Amino acid sequence: MNNLLDKITIEGFKSIKKQTVFLKPITVIIGANGAGKSNFISFFKMLNAMMSCGLQAFVGKEGTAQSLLYYGVKKTSQLSVSLYTDNDTQKEEYRFSLTKAADDTLIFSEEAMIIDGQKCDAAGGYKESKILPESEKALPDNRILKKILASCRFFQFHDTSVTANMRNGAYVENNKYMMSDAGNLAAYLYMIKNKSEEYRKYYNRIIEKIRYILPQFDDFILEPQELNPAYISLNWCEKETPEYLFGPHQLSDGALRFMALTTLLLQPPDKLPKIIVIDEPELGLHPQGIDLLGNMILTAGENAQIIVATQSPRLLDNFAVENIIVAERDKKEKGSVFRQLNEEELAAWLDEYSLSQLWDKNLLGGQP
Repeated sequence: MNNLLDKITIEGFKSIKKQTVFLKPITVIIGANGAGKSNFISFFKMLNAMMSCGLQAFVGKEGTAQSLLYYGVKKTSQLSVSLYTDNDTQKEEYRFSLTKAADDTLIFSEEAMIIDGQKCDAAGGYKESKILPESEKALPDNRILKKILASCRFFQFHDTSVTANMRNGAYVENNKYMMSDAGNLAAYLYMIKNKSEEYRKYYNRIIEKIRYILPQFDDFILEPQELNPAYISLNWCEKETPEYLFGPHQLSDGALRFMALTTLLLQPPDKLPKIIVIDEPELGLHPQGIDLLGNMILTAGENAQIIVATQSPRLLDNFAVENIIVAERDKKEKGSVFRQLNEEELAAWLDEYSLSQLWDKNLLGGQP
């Protein structure tokens, strides 16, 4: 797949003092609790917010600028990032630095696009990115890296509580793209099912995968609500009793998460974000569901770049050594380090053991 984000350098973000990470079409990050997986994933959540003029909202939700800078502002004066792509026609870099402002938020002290060595930058001091086409004095448009970043999406389906958006009605027209918490899952599936015959094929594929994990599941009953036709619910039925209507409140947490993951990864290719970032997608899934999840990530990886953080040994066995990055806490550096696995170094072990077995034996690192 062309047009990938090839490399990222992050300096001064949360537990990351300074690290350069080389990304593959599919990148799977493993590691112990507190190693920095979630902080690396959180960076992409911030990037996702930046691409929709939401940096200040992100900082507010995270607490303060102090909590985002490596060991706080006394230790780290600014957060600096470089993202690179080296495609067939040109080399591109997007570079920015964020500095703490007086109101304890972050503002841009630098932002630039560098294309084949030619730099175009925007003067610092502003609160939201100038990379967006509609921004005043926007950075150069119609560039590959800019398009990649504009279509970077973060997803986390952990909230399946009774008040979760997934379990409640969605505005039927909220179907342009899938929301990060799958809050518009019913509306999005309704769009895929009804937009065209071509899209209907992908809807049928989603249903087929769900039936594999939930054999009693027959189909979703996706119709605008009778008394409120602007909204739609994630209703469904079973094979043996198709006349009985079940609601989203009657789905287990694991089943609901699997439905969201299946829709995300098996949606029509032209609807896929260019970068999909998922935090711990295995949460609450049956072991067979984890195997199917790995297969669906590989399928989506043919048309999108996937970055996943996981603690599931079983999920590892679906990927090659080159796809795996180990996150560890470096006591000397007092920060997170991200290490690419080396297939040559592991060759002798891989003749007898799977990646999950090597991780369990602590031969890959990333254990407490």
